[in-house]
Amino acid sequence: MNLKDTKLFFLEEGCIRQFGSEKGRTIYSLATARFDDLTGKANFHGNREIQFHLIMNLYPTMAYYQALQEYGCSKEEALSFVRKETVRAANIKKAEQAKTAKLPCAYLMYRLFVKTVMKKKFPPEGWETQWIRCDGKEIHFDMTRCIYKDICDAEGCHELCAVFCENDDIAFSGLLPKIRFERAGTLGKGAVRCDFHFVKNK
Repeated sequence: MNLKDTKLFFLEEGCIRQFGSEKGRTIYSLATARFDDLTGKANFHGNREIQFHLIMNLYPTMAYYQALQEYGCSKEEALSFVRKETVRAANIKKAEQAKTAKLPCAYLMYRLFVKTVMKKKFPPEGWETQWIRCDGKEIHFDMTRCIYKDICDAEGCHELCAVFCENDDIAFSGLLPKIRFERAGTLGKGAVRCDFHFVKNK
């Protein structure tokens, strides 16, 4: 597995566009080395879905963030550059969500399948989810533990977790106008829970 097979498959091109050919390729090479190191020591908890999250999304982003700092960027600069690239991936996800929103009974389908999808894609080995509501008006669940935050904290880059939270906001905006995504706070931004609300629009 390499960075070209992850959700940041475009990262090399992005580095070159942002920093120029020589510097961009150097930073991308550092990111590749960091990615290999992170995946090599990863604990997937024997779960393929966690493996997918870490290899496809979390570790590519973290590797780029760490590589930028290794090259000499401050944390603030590195976060800014990371946001620029991950927004591209979030917009791809947004387009996928928009396909769901075009279905005649988009909210109903979302409600019927959301618990099954959440149980599979966000297993208890990595997330703690509390269901609050799932009816004809709103889907609401809270996450009180998230493996993204756990790993960001363990790697000494807790501030990076907020980027993943922000990208959720972008991705789920694709459900408009039929479904409105709302969230008052996230673990990655210092709240005690991530409160996910998917509200059926009239």
